[in-house]
Amino acid sequence: MAGALRFFVMKDEPTTHTRGLLAIQEERTKRKAGRLPTIPTRFFLWTLTVLVAWGIFYWKKTQSEIESQKAALFAKQRGVVSELGAKVEPLKRRIEGWTVEASGSYPGDLVAPEQKAWDFTTVPGIYLRLRLADASSPESIRKSVMASLRDGFTACLFREPNPDPSSGPPCKASHDCAPGTFCNEVDHCMQPAQPYNMRTAYHGTRVLGEEWTVGLRAASDDMKMRLLEREFDSAVKDDIPLVIDLLTRAQFFLLVLDEEPEAGAAVRPQGGKPSFDEIQALPHWARVSLFGLKGGSEKALMRLRRSVAAQFVPTGPNAPTDPEILVSQQRQVNSCQLALQVREAIGK
Repeated sequence: MAGALRFFVMKDEPTTHTRGLLAIQEERTKRKAGRLPTIPTRFFLWTLTVLVAWGIFYWKKTQSEIESQKAALFAKQRGVVSELGAKVEPLKRRIEGWTVEASGSYPGDLVAPEQKAWDFTTVPGIYLRLRLADASSPESIRKSVMASLRDGFTACLFREPNPDPSSGPPCKASHDCAPGTFCNEVDHCMQPAQPYNMRTAYHGTRVLGEEWTVGLRAASDDMKMRLLEREFDSAVKDDIPLVIDLLTRAQFFLLVLDEEPEAGAAVRPQGGKPSFDEIQALPHWARVSLFGLKGGSEKALMRLRRSVAAQFVPTGPNAPTDPEILVSQQRQVNSCQLALQVREAIGK
């Protein structure tokens, strides 16, 4: 009886030991108190490790894919250079050599006898106009060639019925244009005009040049690679065949080099070196050279140096007063004066 009573009393005594795992008991206590469970520090460490590992894996995978794209594009470029470059590069190097030679000391005027019997203004040809200081080396020619435009000089010297170069649909590249047209130097879809601007030839074959190759080598993301691939495909499909056709048919190369303005000529009010457009609108000397490209006439056929300082006075109720428009008109008048002087020298 006493033993049974003692057992009953022991059952009623409060227990002081913890049931189950201590960590589980602590979490239960915190939940009852309304506190959120604590996330172990090792969870964050493992999560960060996984993210870093995934990032490294993805970066390596992406770079591997980009390098594969580069290798494929370089292979396509080498194929085009080997197949088509031989049709373009020799003529480009010859033109660059003539241009560098014409930018040196001026040896005097020349009009070859065979030129007098040949009206080059009626046949296909190539035209290039540069600042004299930008024609001293092939590298400087390639950098500055984008400034060359068909202008008042070609309009007054030639009688080709070329349409307004900005009359076609606007474009960003030749693949935006209809068959038989290309994106010209003023970003409009047009048929090639005569004489053919050498600037367009450089632009059309840009994917074969060193600058484009350097850009491809430096590409580091998929977006840049897609743009380069699209540019390459467009050039190969639309631009390069046109360039080869026009350069192959060209019978002459006409070069104009504008010298620096005469001393005392008004330049920009704040001083400094005048731009190429400003030079053409100011009194200055210009050199005009003509080279044959066909049938044993691959040499200088004409070399002239003339002073350009045309005068014109806008009249009428709609005469422009905007300084920029007046400068543009003066540039065209000067260029046309130079063309008329060339016509006079060759008896045309």
